[in-house]
Amino acid sequence: MSARSTFSKVLKKIRLEKGLSQEHLAFEAGMSMRSISLLEGNKQQPTITTIEHLSEALGISMVEFIMEVDVKRKHRVN
Repeated sequence: MSARSTFSKVLKKIRLEKGLSQEHLAFEAGMSMRSISLLEGNKQQPTITTIEHLSEALGISMVEFIMEVDVKRKHRVN
């Protein structure tokens, strides 16, 4: 599984765990709801700036976010 597809799943998982709608996450991250939808749908590649804004909005560090993506990706591949 690619890192991008894993990122989309992890983003949605964390968002739901935090009890946030796509609209609320978009507002907190300074993004459009469409961007959140595209990211969660694996239709848009996240930039490092996007990951930074999402991490801040979700209340986690960028390292935590990226590590979760990496762990989930490796777990599914192996």
